[in-house]
Amino acid sequence: MSRRVLAAFLTCQAVGELATWASSFPSMAGGPVLWVVSVILLLPGDIAASWLVEKFLWTGSLNLHQLQWFKVLCEVIINAVAWMLIAGIVKRIKRRSTNETVP
Repeated sequence: MSRRVLAAFLTCQAVGELATWASSFPSMAGGPVLWVVSVILLLPGDIAASWLVEKFLWTGSLNLHQLQWFKVLCEVIINAVAWMLIAGIVKRIKRRSTNETVP
């Protein structure tokens, strides 16, 4: 990943995680909006990590805080892989389009 893509990735993950955390407070006025923002910014890792935690760890010996931290770790890793794949595809398309336009 280039530095710009890495900076965008880290920003999206940080804002998404902060929005998730802030939306969990009942006194927060924009809670539902923050929740939607967090879901959008943390896709696809949020869904995949939630499924992994629920399927494999929910009945285990971990408490809710440990499960939440494990979910955060999993979603960041899944999102990093997704962003790297997308960045590689875009890079390959750019390279291919510049090679086709030059005679």
